[in-house]
Amino acid sequence: MENSQSIVFVQFFSLIALSCAIAWTLLATLLRIAPKASWCFAAANTFTVIGILLYTQRTEAINYLYWFVADMTILLGFALVRWGCQYLFKQALSYRFDLILLTTAALLMLLVPPSVIYAVYLVIVMSMTAAIFISLSGIDNFRAVKKHLPLYYAALLNVPFFTIGLLFIIRAIVLLFSPQQLAHISAADKLNSPLVLWSYIILLLLTNLVLFGNTLARLVFKVARLANKDQLTGLWNRHALLDKLKQVDALWLRNDLAYSLMVLDLDHFKRINDTYGHLAGDKVLKHTAETLQNTLRKIDFICRYGGEEFLIILPLTNKKEAQIVAEKIQQKIKESVIVWQKKHISTTLSIGYATCKTHLSIEQLLQLADDAMYLAKSRGRNTICSLDSIEQANEIISTTRQ
Repeated sequence: MENSQSIVFVQFFSLIALSCAIAWTLLATLLRIAPKASWCFAAANTFTVIGILLYTQRTEAINYLYWFVADMTILLGFALVRWGCQYLFKQALSYRFDLILLTTAALLMLLVPPSVIYAVYLVIVMSMTAAIFISLSGIDNFRAVKKHLPLYYAALLNVPFFTIGLLFIIRAIVLLFSPQQLAHISAADKLNSPLVLWSYIILLLLTNLVLFGNTLARLVFKVARLANKDQLTGLWNRHALLDKLKQVDALWLRNDLAYSLMVLDLDHFKRINDTYGHLAGDKVLKHTAETLQNTLRKIDFICRYGGEEFLIILPLTNKKEAQIVAEKIQQKIKESVIVWQKKHISTTLSIGYATCKTHLSIEQLLQLADDAMYLAKSRGRNTICSLDSIEQANEIISTTRQ
């Protein structure tokens, strides 16, 4: 380093990067928050520090360690950022493409001796490769976040990634047409330019802030998802039911897209618990949930409504179609046999359903489907019943009581 200001900048940069690396390590080890992603981000910060420290040792002499290895270490850090984001959002890993990209950059750099004479060429290769990694990380994040947030917020959250990628591209273009700007916009020789040093610090801070934000957002999504999921079966719980039901009902009122509600109850479930034990009962519930998921469409909303009760929202389904779905479910459950400790357990379902009507509120429709299920049980179980109106339900219930 040629002046004390540059030394202070490098020390400050290294302090921030190592602090971030330690923070990510703590997230991975002690808190166990997205451990694979956190390890990748910790390694990315560590490699960045190593690369910057190698930059400080550059001279006009040809040296593969301070030029080639330094650049490849920084690029590997960018690749680790992308892999960490993919681990974070459970996306398909892009190892093959990224390793090919790293290899291509390495081969292009090795075409010339690593020295100041070819610094412009080396910086352009490094900048374009870094831009690709950062931009692809932003695209990966955008695709993942837009599933949980409106497009505007998903795009806003990833603006730093795209901004950093754009800056790398601009640097490469400027050097391509104005090589004399090398000393002002690149650390190709030494880290003596305040602009270069501040840009590296801002780049480091922005990247880690976005990554921390994404990790916290992923944690919030996971907690929210767990809060809306039944732990035993993995189905939606009653907490999530009303929100989904309001959405489907709004589509019905606005676009006349009919839907049906279906309440299902496992017959003689208490007898299964008493005969085989509660673990066997849990297995029956999980098996029923899996059968429902495999039988129904992806747009159907399956909820564990109570102990042995399930509720299904069937969008775009009228009364006639709901009857067909109920018969299909009942047949699938009846055909499936659960093996528990070498014993076979057969189950049946009592099913009640109701289809939306203009004069029925959400609560009334839920009550109709529930009453229809109890009617099915009162008629001997393993039966399907439907109700069309509150009056019909009250009349049948009063008759049944008599």
